[in-house]
Amino acid sequence: MFGDYMNLDAEADDRVYDEIKSLEEMYTVVEQCLDEYNNTHKNRMNLVIFRYVLEHLSRICRVLRVPGGNALLVGVGGSGRQSLTRLACAMAGYSLFQPEISKSYGKNEWREDIKQVLKDTGSLNKTTVFLITDTQIKEESFLEDIDSLLNTGEVPNLFAADEKAEIMEVCIIVKQ
Repeated sequence: MFGDYMNLDAEADDRVYDEIKSLEEMYTVVEQCLDEYNNTHKNRMNLVIFRYVLEHLSRICRVLRVPGGNALLVGVGGSGRQSLTRLACAMAGYSLFQPEISKSYGKNEWREDIKQVLKDTGSLNKTTVFLITDTQIKEESFLEDIDSLLNTGEVPNLFAADEKAEIMEVCIIVKQ
């Protein structure tokens, strides 16, 4: 296995992507990360760490660290995909966004959530993991927006002209 998470004290950009020579060391690092996650988040994760988990966590970490990386994790409910993604996100030092779907959640709320994520990641250069499950997809248009975002990097007609101008202004200020 390979990864850049063995030296978590280093800044994310300074981490060295290298072979994991010791599973015991990796186990210790992952346990530390899990403890830190549980101490800093109100939703605690009680994970049992074993080799299979370490392998999947390593894969998810690798995908997240690739610029523009994205993954589709498929499996039965309760297999730990969400938990491992949350842990990998914390290990990479990224923020996590998962839409909170309610009965009244519709296309307008979805679009507002997408706008906010894109503003944070684009204009503020905030590295973010967007996590969505199959049960959170209430309308087919949600999938169409995700498809457009992954294929072209944008969602058509998401921002009005005045919003685009505001975003460009923020980008100019942040760049300086």
